[in-house]
Amino acid sequence: MIQWFPGHMAKAKNEIIARLKLVDIAFELIDARIPLSSRNPLFSELLGNRPRLIILTKSDLADEKQTKLWIKAMENQYPVLAIDALSGRNVGRIIQVAMEILKPKLEREKAKGLKERPLRAMILGIPNVGKSTLLNRLVKKKVAEVGNRPGVTKAQQWVRINPQLELLDTPGVLWPKFEDQKLGIHLALTGAIRDEILKSEDLGLYLLDFLKQYYPEVLSRYQVDPSKDNWEIIEEIAKIRGFLQEDYVDKAFNLLINDFRNNRLGRITLDRYQKEE
Repeated sequence: MIQWFPGHMAKAKNEIIARLKLVDIAFELIDARIPLSSRNPLFSELLGNRPRLIILTKSDLADEKQTKLWIKAMENQYPVLAIDALSGRNVGRIIQVAMEILKPKLEREKAKGLKERPLRAMILGIPNVGKSTLLNRLVKKKVAEVGNRPGVTKAQQWVRINPQLELLDTPGVLWPKFEDQKLGIHLALTGAIRDEILKSEDLGLYLLDFLKQYYPEVLSRYQVDPSKDNWEIIEEIAKIRGFLQEDYVDKAFNLLINDFRNNRLGRITLDRYQKEE
């Protein structure tokens, strides 16, 4: 069991609860590479029946076939949109889809003679899921700090996107304990929790097993035979890359992990969609 719940996350959770009554819709961001592992169960508990749009971020890094399967499965519950905030793909559709979701509410307010106002949305997600990148893309300027590490956004802030929409950005929030070791590894591999929480050796060995099963062709990048034992592969990677110091094994593991994180291994989805029988 992995425990991870810094004080600033507990504070952020309480602030989210306090601000929920101010918003019309929640934008729940999940990482397209780990669409299951990156869904915080606390959000469903907090949001209840509130209107919600699921946004799959970093879809340019994920396996396209897997993304399509996950979208089809999740659409049974909520509207889903896959985006790439860096290139801007599908980002423009977020406001359009949000307006469609809230159309009944807007029509009711209009019928009551209420003054037209901008819609208010809250962005929710785990650390490093891409909230700040999306916010900056929507506003078309840098209003939030961006970093490929957890814990960049520290405070909640309202941002006017256009006359129709105001967004409340929130810090990334995880839940207190990960009962499933695999879930914790997925979060660590995608940078949602700090590197010191899990050993690079554990992450690297898991990633090697995963690649050998689902994407064996990517190991050709390292000029190694995927049928070999993991430790043999790591030794070969270290030798080929010239890692000769005492910590050569750690360097080889870190190389593999960073190559995955930086998309040098191609489009990979860690959470595999399994169709229920």
